[in-house]
Amino acid sequence: MIGGNRKEDMTTRLLGAFKQLISEGTLAQGSRLPAEREMASSMNVSRGSLRQALKMLEVMGVVSQRVGDGTYLNGAAPSILTEPMEFLILLDGISFEELMEARIIVEPELAARAAERATPENIAKLRESLARMRASAGQLEQVIEEDLRFHRTIFQMAENRVCNVLFSIVFQLLHNLMEVTARTVDQNHTVKLHSRIYAAIRKGDAEEARSRMFAHLTDAMGLLRRSQEMRKQALVGNRFSKLSLS
Repeated sequence: MIGGNRKEDMTTRLLGAFKQLISEGTLAQGSRLPAEREMASSMNVSRGSLRQALKMLEVMGVVSQRVGDGTYLNGAAPSILTEPMEFLILLDGISFEELMEARIIVEPELAARAAERATPENIAKLRESLARMRASAGQLEQVIEEDLRFHRTIFQMAENRVCNVLFSIVFQLLHNLMEVTARTVDQNHTVKLHSRIYAAIRKGDAEEARSRMFAHLTDAMGLLRRSQEMRKQALVGNRFSKLSLS
């Protein structure tokens, strides 16, 4: 948990730094960020911590990392970075079940639109996320990052800017939710469900994409409820043990 908090602190610091650089005019949409070594030194953090934070910002849609070329500020970054912090804080009161209900309402339709509007480039992005998911067996954090990237790509393919911003707002909640559900099931199960969504979008079959996404999210809701029930049982068991010992 401590490590997770450090990662969030690092991401928050980077967001603040980007806001300042944008307001000063130092960074513009599409600008290449300073080298990792320079950024890590100026922020007094390790390059490893910086890389982890940049990965999270990439999934949020703030930056794009280009192999062999560097990291660039995305066109949508200014609007994402100017979200009122008061609104983000309000999200702390949202339950995982509420978040899952919202996803079940919204994401199947986005998957259908993604199937109708898919481009070869976006199909390739989905395929790459799936490949990285498969290659990350046993590495929970990496699987979660690729899971988030997969869903963000679908949001982008649906070509609705409001939904894109919403994804960015609830990013941390989504990450935490996926961490809970991912611990209750074999990772191959997750890959299989995403593969079915990918296949439907690749075929351009909107109805099947909608159905596959709905099946994936209702399955995730079931995993969430199972996790919550297990936690309740564990708490009851701990209390009973304490009573027995006293």
